[in-house]
Amino acid sequence: MWGIASVPTMKPSPSYLTRNRHGTFYFRIVIPRPLRALLRGQREVRRTLKTDSERLARKRARQYVARYEAVFDKVVNMVERDELGLTEADYKELMELLPEAKPTPDFSSPGESTAEETALSDEEIENRQRRREVERLLTGAYGRSIPVEQEKHAQELMALTRNYQPTELRKVLPKLREKLMLNQAGLASGTPVIAPATPTTAPAVDPAYASWTLYDVWKDQLERDRADTTAKGGQAKHGGTLEERERRARAMTVLTQHNPVCQLTKQDWQAAFDAARKMKAGAKASIDPPTPLKEFVTEDPEQMVGHERASALIASMKQMLNHARFLDLTKTRVDDLLIKPIQKRENSRTRRGKAFTMEEVEAIFSGYIYRGALPAGKTKAYPFWFWLPLIGYFTGARTNEIAQLDTADIREVDGYPCFDFCPDAPNAFEAKRIKTGEARQVPIHPRLIELGFLDYVNEQRQAKQKKLLGDGLAYLKPRNKDVNHSKEGWAKDAGQFFNDGPKSYLREIGLPWAGLQLRLMTLQQTLAQNDDNICMP
Repeated sequence: MWGIASVPTMKPSPSYLTRNRHGTFYFRIVIPRPLRALLRGQREVRRTLKTDSERLARKRARQYVARYEAVFDKVVNMVERDELGLTEADYKELMELLPEAKPTPDFSSPGESTAEETALSDEEIENRQRRREVERLLTGAYGRSIPVEQEKHAQELMALTRNYQPTELRKVLPKLREKLMLNQAGLASGTPVIAPATPTTAPAVDPAYASWTLYDVWKDQLERDRADTTAKGGQAKHGGTLEERERRARAMTVLTQHNPVCQLTKQDWQAAFDAARKMKAGAKASIDPPTPLKEFVTEDPEQMVGHERASALIASMKQMLNHARFLDLTKTRVDDLLIKPIQKRENSRTRRGKAFTMEEVEAIFSGYIYRGALPAGKTKAYPFWFWLPLIGYFTGARTNEIAQLDTADIREVDGYPCFDFCPDAPNAFEAKRIKTGEARQVPIHPRLIELGFLDYVNEQRQAKQKKLLGDGLAYLKPRNKDVNHSKEGWAKDAGQFFNDGPKSYLREIGLPWAGLQLRLMTLQQTLAQNDDNICMP
């Protein structure tokens, strides 16, 4: 039997061994005070050990300890004996161990203030990045000086890389060096392989791109995405449907006044982004004939589009600017511009929508989902086609609130049949979601009962159906695997049928707002305004 004194215990970790917040170990050692002046005030040395194994970390840390303590002891002894100092080899070894040593400011003249370093231009930063990549190619590592005998070779490589982005240099530099060497060999034999590199300004725009507007840039991006076999769908990596993206591309072209991208200055880009904040709701962007900018924007906040739509347009414009820069059509960067976030807009044209007129209500409830034959291409009618607009009209509920209803959510409250709009537990399978504080019970309108809604509910219950409108609807799984619910839930299929695409229901019945992605929750305002004048088929 073990005694208390004989119970084995874990040895504490050495003081020089520390675990970071990611769970990996790093080495830390304090520099002796007499040596800090030699190292420009540096107090300690840290090195990552690149492992989460304590055994391996101890092994690697002991090697560091041996090296650092040996050097520190040697230097301290020299300082205490007031010897002349370190040899060149000693100093080189110490600097190799302390590559992170940074110079400290000179405090010998406190009355004098050192001037701050001047900010570099974009061109200077790019040249510095190119120089750094050339250094790595010629010396094998970053931070090493290029030998004097190779400086001419480095300048030739710098000139050859002017047409490439800094992020492309690591891949293309070896090929350029090979061509340069072949060229030099050809010059020696009298047959040059490539023309000698001469530092010139950036080349002119390719004539094939000279007349490209932002709409053409978008089409080029779309073709490149579709040609990428590693991704599904041409616009899969971008937000919104293809139709929405195409509409935004037309809007961008109007905002840049249909000018070729290669002619846009930094001021032109800034003006286009500023104009995007003032886009008029309902304005149509046309390429041929070209829509004038003055017809596309407004100074009246009540006439501007909602903040969500304006923000989506600006995000797409940033992508197009980056792609235009990739095509060498512009030198302007997104970071060069002042693009402020758009604040939430509360007006009649924000997300809540505008009420339908009674003529539009009659058009909705007189379409093929209520009377007449199905259009070509549709072979089956689903229950949610019929009931979802009706429930939305008489309750003012959101599309997802209606689409996710269970048969058990139709119940009697104080003797009256009601809709029970309530959420499920967050971890429940395909959980129903309701906005915070908006769970409620709404009496079923007598007109719905006359249309046979309660009979439909009983049929669903007798068929052992859990969902009230489940036929034709599917639950959209969350894109983020770390959450248990989806924001769109059951509403995606319903929204596509009623709102999205040229063959959507609202488009086919010819509503004048069809191009504005009209949402069914607009019926909520319609009910409030027309409660005493209900017109039903």
